[in-house]
Amino acid sequence: MNHFAETVQRDIGSDRVSLDKGSTEQFANPGLPQDQDAYGYPASQLEPQYPGPQYPGPQYPGPQYPGAQYPAGQYPSGQYPMTGYPQPYGRSGQSAARGVILGLAIACVIALVIGCVVVWKKVSDSSDSTVETTTAQVGNPQPGPTTTTTVVDPEAKAARDLASSSASDTTYMRSNSDNRWAAQVSAKWPGLYAEGRTWDNASIYSEYLSMKQRYPNVRLLRSADWPVFTEKHWWVIVSAQQFSTPSSALSWCVSQSLDKDHCFAKFISSTSGPDGSTLYQR
Repeated sequence: MNHFAETVQRDIGSDRVSLDKGSTEQFANPGLPQDQDAYGYPASQLEPQYPGPQYPGPQYPGPQYPGAQYPAGQYPSGQYPMTGYPQPYGRSGQSAARGVILGLAIACVIALVIGCVVVWKKVSDSSDSTVETTTAQVGNPQPGPTTTTTVVDPEAKAARDLASSSASDTTYMRSNSDNRWAAQVSAKWPGLYAEGRTWDNASIYSEYLSMKQRYPNVRLLRSADWPVFTEKHWWVIVSAQQFSTPSSALSWCVSQSLDKDHCFAKFISSTSGPDGSTLYQR
């Protein structure tokens, strides 16, 4: 109940209320004892009643509480709306701290990424330099001595040497000793078994070189190049000293201690046949 509103609706006698602000005369409700209030309770148990407009009600901070726009005492204690109170300051501080932490985390991540990029770049450059150096070394080898190993067949080589020597000696004999007597000291062919061995190109050529050192004017002839020989596959070794008669050739054989099987007189001619071309020791 609004006691002030109820008081305003009643007619207040001029003789009971003083309009002088300095007056101390008390308000009295007609018809009630002076020591009781409007509800019949003793007036001594209540706080003194003051005229409404002269004394303001409870003071509250102005705009912070919406209840201040209403007459004092309209809202019971503790029932004022709370929408006007300011928000606590702790949340803004927490948000700022979170922002700082987040910024530091981002900065750490960026620094880590930059460090990884720098390390990768250095490793990549080092690898490229190593690859280029290795490629240059492999692609441009230093020149060095070249060793060629050739396997030579001794038999084939000896056959070539016999043919070469025979060609040279045949040219000499046709120019200097054609249709003359000579001392024949050997006649062999590859595959012949004689003197306790089987002869081949290598052994025949070796015998020719040995006799050339022992006897003067030794020549190698191929029997197929001279018609005085009946066999066409022999290699014939003669000592061509331009003997005038076959007896002089046989005398030379005796002087060299060569028997009839290893030395006899032979007529060398590029036009005559085998008949009468050979004379043996007795």
